[in-house]
Amino acid sequence: MTEVIQAIYIRDTETRNQPKPHTVYKIEVHAAVRNWTVWKRYSDFTKLDVQFHSIFPKHPPPTRLPSKRYFPSTFSDPDKIDNRRRGLEDYLRSILSSRDDRWRQTEVWKDFLSIPSGRPLDAATMYTSSMWLDEYNALANTAQEIRSLVNRRGTHIARNEISESHNCMVQAKKLLLTLTTRLGNLEAGLTGLANGTANEPGVMSEGELRRRQDMLGTLKEEKETLVKLISTGRQERELLYSHEAPQSNTGDRNALLESKPTEAHNYGFPQVTVKRNQQNGTIGRGRVFGAAAKAELAKETETTRGLDNEGLLAYQQQVMTDQDQQVEQFSAILSRQKQLGMAISHELETHNQLLEELDGDVGRTQTKLKFSQKKLSKMK
Repeated sequence: MTEVIQAIYIRDTETRNQPKPHTVYKIEVHAAVRNWTVWKRYSDFTKLDVQFHSIFPKHPPPTRLPSKRYFPSTFSDPDKIDNRRRGLEDYLRSILSSRDDRWRQTEVWKDFLSIPSGRPLDAATMYTSSMWLDEYNALANTAQEIRSLVNRRGTHIARNEISESHNCMVQAKKLLLTLTTRLGNLEAGLTGLANGTANEPGVMSEGELRRRQDMLGTLKEEKETLVKLISTGRQERELLYSHEAPQSNTGDRNALLESKPTEAHNYGFPQVTVKRNQQNGTIGRGRVFGAAAKAELAKETETTRGLDNEGLLAYQQQVMTDQDQQVEQFSAILSRQKQLGMAISHELETHNQLLEELDGDVGRTQTKLKFSQKKLSKMK
C-alpha cells in the first residue's frame, strides 16, 4: 500500500556549491503517519514535468512550472528565488489536490517525492543521512519549544494566571509525547545507518556515527530534563490549588466580615490601625510608625529561612532582576500595541479618505443623473 500524502510544503531554500553553485528547494511531505523532506533542484522539477508530458501528452499537469530565467539569472536574486519557490509549491500542490489522480499514480511522481511503497517501512530503514539530520534538527527545535512553554508556565504561575499556565502545560505535554515517539524512531534510524540497512547505500563512518550518537544522547538528556520539569510543574500546581486557594478564601472572608468605620469618624483621612491578631504576621493596611511598626515583623518564609545576609541580598537582587525583565517584556508589549494602534489609525485615515472620495463621486453622479433626466424630460 502506497503512503497517502496529505500536504506538501516548500518553505526553505538552500545554496550549495557542489558540483557548481546552485539552489535546492526543501520539499516537506506530510503523510498520514510520518513526515519527511526531499531536496530538489529546479532541473529536477523540469525533468518531472517533461516526463508527465511524455506520459500524458494530451493531459498536462494542472499548473505550469515557473519559467526559467537566463538573463538575469534567478540564482543571484533572492526575490526571484522566493517567487520560484512559491511557483514550484503551487505546481506540486495542484497535482496533489487535483481530482484527476493520473499524475499521482505514476512512478515518476512517487520517485520524485521518495514515497515509500509496499508495507510501511520500519524506523531503521526510513532515514537517509540527510533526512536523519533534518529530523534531528526538527526534534531539537521541538525540545526548545517545550522548554519555552515550561518557562512561560512558570511566569504565568508567578502572576497567578492559572488558565494560561494550564494551557502551556497541556501544549508542553503534547509536544513531549511527540518528541518521545520520534526520538525512538530517530535512534532506530541511526542504528540502521550504522549497520548499512537504512535507505542509503554504504555504511556510516565510525567518526560520524560517534558524533551523531553524542548528538542523540544530548537530545535524550534534554528530553529527560523536560520530563522532570513538567512533572515538577504538575506538583507545584497541585500545591498551589491545595494551599494557596484556601488561604486566599480565608483572607477574603475575613476582609468581608471586617467592620469598616466611615470617613466621618476619621475626619476624611484613611484609617490607621494595626491588626494584632493577623495570622500572617505582617503590618495591616494602614501606615504605622515607631513601636507599633516594630511590634509587627515580617514572617520568615520557606525561601528565606536558610539564607544569611549575603544570601538575602542575592535573593533580593534576583527578585529585582526578574521584575526588571517583566517590566521590559511589558514595555515591549506596550510598544507593539502602540505600533498596532498607529497602523490602525493610518488605516482608518485611509478608509475615511476613500469614503470621502466615494461620497464626492456619488454627488457628481447624482448631479449628472439629474442633468440627464432634465434632458430626457425636454426630449419627451
